[in-house]
Amino acid sequence: MSEFRISIRAKTIFRFPFSVHTALNGSLGLLPGERKDGEGSNGKLSEGANVQFKIVTVPAFSAITLSGNMEPLDTSSPKKIPKCNDSGVGIQLTDLSGSSDCGSSETDHLNGKSDALIIDVSELEVDGRNDDYGTSSLIELVSRICGSNLQMVVVGFLSLLYAAYFVWAVALSAIGKCDEGHNVMPLVYLTIAAVGGIFLWYVTTRFDDELEEKVAKPFKNFMKAHWSVLKWLLSVVPFLGVLAIIIVSAFQRPSNLMSLVGWLSLVVFLFISSRAPKKINWRPVLGGFALQFYFATMILKWDKGYNLFDSIGKIFTKFLSYSNYGAEFVFGSTNEHFFAFKVLPVIIFFSCVITMLYYLGVMQAIIGKIAFVMRITLGTTAAESLCAAGNIFVGQTEAPILIRPFLPIMTRSELHAVMVGGFATIAGAVLAAYIMKGVSAIHLLTASVMNAPTALAVSKILYPELGCSKLAKMKETIKEKQPYNNVIEAAAAGASSAISLVANVGANLIAFVALLFFFNSVVAWFGTFVCHPELSFEMICSYLFMPLAYLMGVEWKDAGVVAELIGIKTFLNEFIAYDKLAGFITNRVKCQAGPVLSVRSEIIATYALCGFANLSSIGIQLGGLGPMAPNRLGDLAQLAITALMGGICTNLMTACVAGLLVVEMPFEAASCMNATNASMNTTLAIMNSTVFNSSAAI
Repeated sequence: MSEFRISIRAKTIFRFPFSVHTALNGSLGLLPGERKDGEGSNGKLSEGANVQFKIVTVPAFSAITLSGNMEPLDTSSPKKIPKCNDSGVGIQLTDLSGSSDCGSSETDHLNGKSDALIIDVSELEVDGRNDDYGTSSLIELVSRICGSNLQMVVVGFLSLLYAAYFVWAVALSAIGKCDEGHNVMPLVYLTIAAVGGIFLWYVTTRFDDELEEKVAKPFKNFMKAHWSVLKWLLSVVPFLGVLAIIIVSAFQRPSNLMSLVGWLSLVVFLFISSRAPKKINWRPVLGGFALQFYFATMILKWDKGYNLFDSIGKIFTKFLSYSNYGAEFVFGSTNEHFFAFKVLPVIIFFSCVITMLYYLGVMQAIIGKIAFVMRITLGTTAAESLCAAGNIFVGQTEAPILIRPFLPIMTRSELHAVMVGGFATIAGAVLAAYIMKGVSAIHLLTASVMNAPTALAVSKILYPELGCSKLAKMKETIKEKQPYNNVIEAAAAGASSAISLVANVGANLIAFVALLFFFNSVVAWFGTFVCHPELSFEMICSYLFMPLAYLMGVEWKDAGVVAELIGIKTFLNEFIAYDKLAGFITNRVKCQAGPVLSVRSEIIATYALCGFANLSSIGIQLGGLGPMAPNRLGDLAQLAITALMGGICTNLMTACVAGLLVVEMPFEAASCMNATNASMNTTLAIMNSTVFNSSAAI
């Protein structure tokens, strides 16, 4: 086999190797004659010879069609070879054993010092980057033979492998070959979900036009024709549903109505604080609150919904625990410095996984579907809805990246909605860290979902739309291309990008915990002069926010502690507050000595703290949004305080809804009592046995 190089000269050079074999000789204009492997460079090539090429070409984008000379070779007279500095159409084949890669002048001939030919590259699509991949390979040969169907071939092959595995697993389970207790149903459920998702994706993409013509358009026409009736129906039915939820909760636990009082008080406060109360568009407001109640009901009142999210929470917790293996490999197996060596590595691991899912398009699909539901229900723009949905999974500076091209042209109301959504939610990576600290996964996940539509509703009360949005008629947002070549690069980039987040979390905790102790020292010093040396920042917060905690539905005996946590979260940050809450939870679950809260109070506090709404986040948001929309930095700064207030109210309202729907869980609340009773019963049994044995001995 002879090795040759094809050269195409242009401004930028990219290397992309591939193999050309006999099946492709129809695209080659070869010189007639015979050439055997091993002969000198003056010999001739035979038609159908196996030739190995390395191509140098110039794709300005990810895929480009090159144009070249399509003339048939005329062997009756010498053929001139264009100079290498021509505009990309001069193509030359040179024997690598020769001395030239391209003609030095227009007088070089085919029968000169190198063998040359003209290749038709008008249909050659090159997808490459500025890398030298070396020589050809079997993978490249398969890619060339399969062409554009390579991906389908690979997917089909993997699908057949999985089908064989699935059948084998079900067969083994049916005949009882595996261990006792082996349950194949999770694999069955996973397979059904995967097949259903793939089928739905295929139908919606393959028959998109047909669905639009035969389903979407008739439905839209029906809605327009009957909108006068449907408008009231769509308004009344959600309201009646929410009313039914409230009535059922009141019958189950009348004291829960205190949470409804707190929720209504916050709505009144938002209305009074509104920039233009008369301009409020009540559709996004009522729609957002309805979604808040329905999400909460589905999880907190419906057994199947609770079990589903409970299973998701357990799977999520188990999944995050795998970060321990990476942490132990780097830091060693130690239980010391738990936060640094156990909690912070979770952020790195989760960031890595999220970036991989973004590269694969999974996150975009999930966020897009949630955004679609909110856009249809609330009537908000596509950009607002997409950012709010993104906040469920990523942080207050990462979610706006999804709508970065639109930030400069957004109205002030839309910018306000973006900021409130950032303050009202927490990043998935940070949520993972809270779970590792011992906070309930199911309630953190529920709070994250509930806060997204509620943030839009709260924002539209505080800052209604006063102008005409340029994004009102836009139904889809621009999808940015991923900057990674493959999933491995995406994973590495995700882990690397988490370094700044981990450093930021660690630095903030060091600074704010130090400030907290400093404030406590100063406050205690002033307290000594009025005979209250025990005075502290937490104590002041507990007195300030105690009525608010009580209105949220917290029992009065726990109101001071929950109020203290709310104050710490608002003036310092939520990480410190969750760390303290985790201590109360650990004391109750493990029956340790120390203060405890009731399960109901723990749940309400979990929802109230689930957001970035604190003073330090103002700087974080301005620092993140400013570079994306430099022309709107002034507007962002003016909106920051009201947006922060909106984020705080969103978290408190979500806590109120949780307090309205949650009833005491006796099996959890009595865990320590049961353990204590069991211990006492064991002790009594031992004592009775001792007395009986003593009596028998006597």
